[in-house]
Amino acid sequence: MAGAPAAGSAQQERIVNSILSAHNGPLPLLQAMRPRQWLKNLLVFAPMLAGHALTQPSLWQSVLAFVAFSLCASGAYLLNDAQDVEADRLHPVKRLRPIAAGRLSPARARTGSAVLVLAALSLAWLGAAGLAFFGVIVVYFLLTLAYSLYLKRLLMVDIVMLAILYTLRILGGAASTGIELSFWLLTFSFFLFLSLALLKRHSELQNLRGRGQERSHGRGYAIGDSMPIGMMGMNSAFLSVLIFALYFNSANVIRLYQRPAFLFAVLPLLIFWLGRMWLLSFRGVVNEDPLLYVSRDPVSLLVIALSGGLCIMAS
Repeated sequence: MAGAPAAGSAQQERIVNSILSAHNGPLPLLQAMRPRQWLKNLLVFAPMLAGHALTQPSLWQSVLAFVAFSLCASGAYLLNDAQDVEADRLHPVKRLRPIAAGRLSPARARTGSAVLVLAALSLAWLGAAGLAFFGVIVVYFLLTLAYSLYLKRLLMVDIVMLAILYTLRILGGAASTGIELSFWLLTFSFFLFLSLALLKRHSELQNLRGRGQERSHGRGYAIGDSMPIGMMGMNSAFLSVLIFALYFNSANVIRLYQRPAFLFAVLPLLIFWLGRMWLLSFRGVVNEDPLLYVSRDPVSLLVIALSGGLCIMAS
């Protein structure tokens, strides 16, 4: 009978080793890389589309930029989650992330981060885009690193940084293709992304209010800040709409569009979409990054499709 407990112990050890082996497999690492966040990197295609430069070289360079930004962003996410593992374990949603849940070790995450960032820098250096795109990737990584390690804890600094990081993706798309980025696209993009960054913080505070908490952990905000953040976000949203309306008087419209009147129909769609997003945020419905929420929202996807169709009709 003495062999029975020993056999049972050996079986338990095999089960534990099996679980640990599964946890150290590729799936937790892939999940921690947050591939769904790569949707944000589709912004690198904006200069090519806005400049009507739909050529094979431009497409190839935009794809290269997309891959480089995705690798770099995933490397930053791994480093960020390894850094914030203790704080994430106190969060109702973030505690399910692979590192916080114990399915991926922080050491392995840091190693994966270094590999991904080096791959992104190598791709940017070896690509045909030249030093301009490499420089954008380096700046993007350094700002992301600074944001993860310190800047995200500073009041309003984190919001401005998020808007800059979004805009850098568009700058990267322009640098990778050699397309000159227009003042209108750059200005419109910054204020639109500033509004979305404010919306992200506002939604987080609304969700904290719903859970009965007073302050965001590891951030510089209290739930009382939700109203001024909402005011700034809505102002930024409609400032981007104003910039889009002023764009109609620019020389770029005459040069790029044969029927620019169709562009005017995009204005009410943009106003509707931004107003709806902010109302949903005040209701506490937007419970994740706004761009990721858009990817699951049928109404937002319909607005994007209609706006794209109008731009095609205008050109």
